[in-house]
Amino acid sequence: MDIYVNLELEEPINFQDVIIKSPSISEVIRYGTEEYNRLLLPYIVSLDSLGVECTDEAKEGIKNFDIVCSNENMKNLLLESLKYFCETESIVEVGEGFKINDKLVLNRDNFDEFGGIILEINSRQKPKVEKPPVFKNDRQKDIWMKIQEGRKRGEKASELKLEDIINFCEFGGRYHIPTTEIKTWTMWKLMNCYKSIVNMSKYSDNFSVCLANGDISPIEGQHWTDLLRVKHSSE
Repeated sequence: MDIYVNLELEEPINFQDVIIKSPSISEVIRYGTEEYNRLLLPYIVSLDSLGVECTDEAKEGIKNFDIVCSNENMKNLLLESLKYFCETESIVEVGEGFKINDKLVLNRDNFDEFGGIILEINSRQKPKVEKPPVFKNDRQKDIWMKIQEGRKRGEKASELKLEDIINFCEFGGRYHIPTTEIKTWTMWKLMNCYKSIVNMSKYSDNFSVCLANGDISPIEGQHWTDLLRVKHSSE
């Protein structure tokens, strides 16, 4: 499903006759950023992210929808999320799914696609979990675990907060963008602006280096317009 024109123009997305809204930054702030991030948890959770160890064959029979619905707290969080993003109170549990606005039945067959849209409009992705290798002994396992913990601490320390990204978009480009404008943007629009500014800044720096030393390799075969192409999650 191609949703990127909708995302760029900040339009709602129609998923099987159910409208999914893209809330503005201002709406997210009013809802509460921590509470809002909780609404995304049902679409992020997976066996790997939960640290569940099982064979690949066993994983094939379990879908993310099954994981969410098997936990009462996560299931309630999903219902809360559906009410928010679909802007409705009309959600009824039917069989092994949820009927939304008497139209869409969200179930294990279409949940990942629906959740993918929710994550995309928030410029989020499922966390990539590195599969542990086969350890020859406990010492190898202990070293690997400590390396993973160190990586997590490093990622946490360098993580950009929402206020950092807003500040960067306001002052980091060639033109000042007032926060009154930024507050009306969606999360996807904000992150797209941030990535575009970063890419153009890198290209400008590389171009300056090329002019200074005559080495065009940093930008060879590349045009600045390539850096403004919208990157799809499948790419």
